[in-house]
Amino acid sequence: MKDFIIRCIEQHRGDDYYRAITAFMGRTAKQLQEPYGQSGQTCQTILDGYKQRGDKCDKAIAAIKKCDKLD
Repeated sequence: MKDFIIRCIEQHRGDDYYRAITAFMGRTAKQLQEPYGQSGQTCQTILDGYKQRGDKCDKAIAAIKKCDKLD
């Protein structure tokens, strides 16, 4: 059960953060503060959001690994 839950969390995290890093690579700090496309968000806000989601997924995986009831 643990492995299944961990895989689900990893799929939820996806690779959006890494794709955004690649897409925004080479932009200056000023350019990262500009709105991106039609999202209404800045590049930096998008990066921060994906990073936060990844961090939450990491914490969730760590919690699941500690849970003895799911063995």
